[in-house]
Amino acid sequence: MASPLAAVATETINTLSKQASEALKSRQVQKVAVTARPSLGGQAAAESEPSAVFHSVAFRVSSIPVARKWKTVYPAVVAADFNGCAQESGCAARGILGKAIENANGLAFRQKISGINRTVNRIVRYQPDAENYGSKDYWAKPDEILARGKGDCEDYAILKMAALKAAGLPSEAMSIVVLRDVRRNLYHAVLAITTSQGHFILDNLSDEVKLDRALPSYQALFSVSADRSWIHGIKTTGDKVASAAPLADVMPGEGIAVR
Repeated sequence: MASPLAAVATETINTLSKQASEALKSRQVQKVAVTARPSLGGQAAAESEPSAVFHSVAFRVSSIPVARKWKTVYPAVVAADFNGCAQESGCAARGILGKAIENANGLAFRQKISGINRTVNRIVRYQPDAENYGSKDYWAKPDEILARGKGDCEDYAILKMAALKAAGLPSEAMSIVVLRDVRRNLYHAVLAITTSQGHFILDNLSDEVKLDRALPSYQALFSVSADRSWIHGIKTTGDKVASAAPLADVMPGEGIAVR
């Protein structure tokens, strides 16, 4: 069962909110609208609107804890090869995913992302990092995930990003979003794909791909995409942005698939 999210101290939230507000005023951090990132199409949203994933406001940063982990994982996402069999233990899963990628190349966008989402959810078994890698928060490379055949929520998202890139989607249009599920009161991670129609969410908890607006209990905390990272907040009044949690304490991976 997922462990409850620890209570966030008011002082910490206020400090993060103040830092975000000061960054906005001094222009030291770039505010990012949804289509400011390379996407699959569409017009840029008005910068005054909370237009990032899950109706948040996003600020580009480079110093969040997960950025160091992502820096080692992303090159493996780009270079992922699903045609061969690098390790005997991952051959079956690699073959299934490779076939799904081959089939996806001839499909329309919605069918493509739905097929990959469903396939990865099927070939990877959920297991927390503490049991799988002996670490509280380990971001695995695609080959590691396939070899073990198991992973936690960000591992599902990483493998889906690699597979969809191999199927022709630009990696810059995809981001791994670490979030708080306010309904279940825990941290989680999903893959988001930015398009002119909105953000499509690929989740290990569901084989159905949904737009982010259909998931009101998800509150974005930070995200990574290609060589960039962002922190997310909720716009309140004026230039004030409320942060949801202290980033150093966020360890996704509590999402357990319900089949």
